[in-house]
Amino acid sequence: MLVRRLIARLLDWLLVLVVTWPLVHEPVLVVLCAAVYDALLLRLNTLGKALTGLRVVGPASGLGLRRVLARTLVTTALPGAGVVLVLTGLGWREPALMAGLGWQQPWVVIGEHAGPGSAGWLSSLLLVGGFVLLVLSVVEALDLRGTRTWHDRKAGTAVVRLKVAAR
Repeated sequence: MLVRRLIARLLDWLLVLVVTWPLVHEPVLVVLCAAVYDALLLRLNTLGKALTGLRVVGPASGLGLRRVLARTLVTTALPGAGVVLVLTGLGWREPALMAGLGWQQPWVVIGEHAGPGSAGWLSSLLLVGGFVLLVLSVVEALDLRGTRTWHDRKAGTAVVRLKVAAR
């Protein structure tokens, strides 16, 4: 079940990345789009979960906005923020936003290395903070008990396998 869940999450992230990156070229906005995608489709089913035969179910009272936001914050926003902080700490920046504002050539769409001394001690702090968020996300995802991880228990949800219809 854990492998299916991880594959579903990876497929969802790849879908959001492929759709949003050509439009926004900004890691923070990609994470925001992934969180919105996850929150909006949690009550239905994300493409990754549909392809892996999984579904998020909630209590009999349904998935309220509070449960959806709590789950999305832990499953999507936390690791996404970690990746953004790591990339920022490593000195990678995306020049396309500046190109859109007319500060650089518009054909540059791939991140450039900003240089190790450009942010000083702040880059180290961002790098460590990003790694901490990523480690917390991994530990949280591996805390699987049956069909529920830590974020499922806190949000009152569970991920279950869909039954395949017999022919």
